[in-house]
Amino acid sequence: MKFALPPNLLLEAGAALLFLGALSQQYPRLPDAGAQALRELAELGYRVPGAEQPLRVYPAATGGEFSARHGAGWRPGAIYLRPSPQGDFGMGVYLRHELMHEASFLTCGGKLPLWAEEAAAMGFSGELAAPSAATPPTAAALERLRVAVGNGSSLDDADRRVLAGLIAASGWPTQPCAVSKSVEKLLGAPFAEGSARFSYVLMSQLSGRVLESGGDLHTRYPPGSLLKIPYAAALREAEPTALGEELAASDTAKLLRRKAAFDSERYRLLLATVAGAAPGQAVPAGQSARADEVFWRRYLGERGEDGGFPYQASLPELAAAMRAALLSNPAVFAGLARNGVSPLSTLYREDAADKQVLARMHALAKTGSVTDPAGKPLVGHLLVAWPADNPLYLALFRQVGGKGAGNLHAAAPYLAEWARRYPPAFAKVRVRLMTLLPRSAWEIRDDCPAFDGVPLDGWTPRISLCGRFRLVSSARGSLSERLVTGVLRQAERDGATVLETDAETYADAVLAAEADRLSGQARAALRAVIVWNGTHGAHRHGDSGSLCDHTHCMVFQGAPADRAPPRAGRSEAKLLALLDTLAAAQNLDWLPFAKGGDERWQRRLPTAQAVSTLKESQVLDLRRERRRDGAVFVHLWYGDSEEVLPCETFRAAFALPSCPDAIQPAEGGAAWRLEGVGAGHGLGLSVSRAKALAESGTDAAGILRDAYGAGRSPLVVPP
Repeated sequence: MKFALPPNLLLEAGAALLFLGALSQQYPRLPDAGAQALRELAELGYRVPGAEQPLRVYPAATGGEFSARHGAGWRPGAIYLRPSPQGDFGMGVYLRHELMHEASFLTCGGKLPLWAEEAAAMGFSGELAAPSAATPPTAAALERLRVAVGNGSSLDDADRRVLAGLIAASGWPTQPCAVSKSVEKLLGAPFAEGSARFSYVLMSQLSGRVLESGGDLHTRYPPGSLLKIPYAAALREAEPTALGEELAASDTAKLLRRKAAFDSERYRLLLATVAGAAPGQAVPAGQSARADEVFWRRYLGERGEDGGFPYQASLPELAAAMRAALLSNPAVFAGLARNGVSPLSTLYREDAADKQVLARMHALAKTGSVTDPAGKPLVGHLLVAWPADNPLYLALFRQVGGKGAGNLHAAAPYLAEWARRYPPAFAKVRVRLMTLLPRSAWEIRDDCPAFDGVPLDGWTPRISLCGRFRLVSSARGSLSERLVTGVLRQAERDGATVLETDAETYADAVLAAEADRLSGQARAALRAVIVWNGTHGAHRHGDSGSLCDHTHCMVFQGAPADRAPPRAGRSEAKLLALLDTLAAAQNLDWLPFAKGGDERWQRRLPTAQAVSTLKESQVLDLRRERRRDGAVFVHLWYGDSEEVLPCETFRAAFALPSCPDAIQPAEGGAAWRLEGVGAGHGLGLSVSRAKALAESGTDAAGILRDAYGAGRSPLVVPP
């Protein structure tokens, strides 16, 4: 579509261009040059100023508003021309340049990034005819321009010369609001029109597992005020209520008053997974009062002296950093639950229905916005974590071309659906690790940067930025290495270690250990049982409320360190609700399951095989033993020592169907005869029966009703 040029403009430039001061007398051809430029812009399809809203052209002061080479400036509705410019071009070229800025503003509504508007103005003005435009840029100069473009910063003279060279070589489209794709690609421009406008990621706050995502997850953008979250987490002391109000209001001035308590090394650690350099040098002790304010504002996500931002992050990188910061000292962020309620908070003026979604979730919320030097929004973020008193889920939303608070309206439907799909009651599992091994037989190794959080009730949390830890065991028959994801909590009293992880990661690992080949509706049913037991079941350690990692056929070994991780899945909320109903009807605090089968089995274990497997010079005897707490072990006697192995470890070492009921010497000591029944205790859900039911067309809900519904034999977990 082309906009008609006002007829009077063709006859009298002053009707649409008001030259003030002595410009028109000093440069008598300037009004005609302006009229010609407006005619060309209208013919290209741009909206141009008319007599009803004339564009004012002022003579600019020769002071600091322009550099020595810059001949003009622009803001909506006004152009400033410097008399006797010292640049490479005449006054008419500078006027055409600024007229393109005005036409772009009127036509494109400010949706083009600064660098693209500047490129269009260069292409229209005639600047590309300068000899300097034909000079190829150096690699360093091109990288400098990329950084400025990536930050949405204003371009200086050096950047403009490089940009002019790129446009001269690649061309620039004449259509209104268009961008050269080749130049855009070369610059890696993140704010260009056509970028994904809305993106999101939902993750488990405990394990960092990404549950859902959409949009552009890879482009890196400045986080803006979201960096106030790790800043707050890096404060050595703070009163939570006041700090929460300052964060909700994104009050930079008040947050900066706390800088004496700021731990810059902790801040850097929290952001270690984010690509890019840290902002400046660490502040030496006692020097915080003398550091300039621009230096400190970078820690809060604002631009530095060079116009750049301290960090740029992809959405998953930023979410991981926010997770670590929130976990490091959760009490500090409780006040963010009032974002949208407090009149000074950044979400206060947002739609009431959208804010009600946050209220129902009892969520923490923090916004972060990035604007260009003229105040135009470049990118906005919204962080939501819930429930507020102990977040289990973290969602991060991003909108290109909008402010942080503007994400809430688009995010609200997602949040409402996630609140239904991921009920907090089924979000967390606490499992005590390596319960069958002495503490001296294994150790924990950080798989990526990690740190200790704030101790609580005698337990110290260990937080990994990537969510992973490596468990290394020297015990016979145990996996030498395994990976677990979540937050580790270690008892100060006895060194016991509990893993807090999300229920789906826990279920993935248990399924891999117990029924890896199960699929379809049978797998969905068993997954729901594992999640229910992990989050609601009894049989827990009283000091930590955690399950054993070998509790009642729910063996949890994490993920193998040398193989592909377990198959990832997701339980269905409706199946978990069904299990709530069935458990209540049967008065169950645990839902038993087993691999199933009632066939008796026998195995011959030659002494030579036992010697080889156990790596001993001789094996004199094997005996099955049951302790008072119901745990079953196998006692082994060697030539000069003895050992007691958990029966499950013994079973795995010799690939037996189940823990043997009986172990008898045979063949005059040349072998042992092992006997057992099926593969489990036969109560509750039978994996083999579930598979058969699924193959006959029964869905997961039907399988669960068959296993735990009325009419089943008493579902008592055996000792």
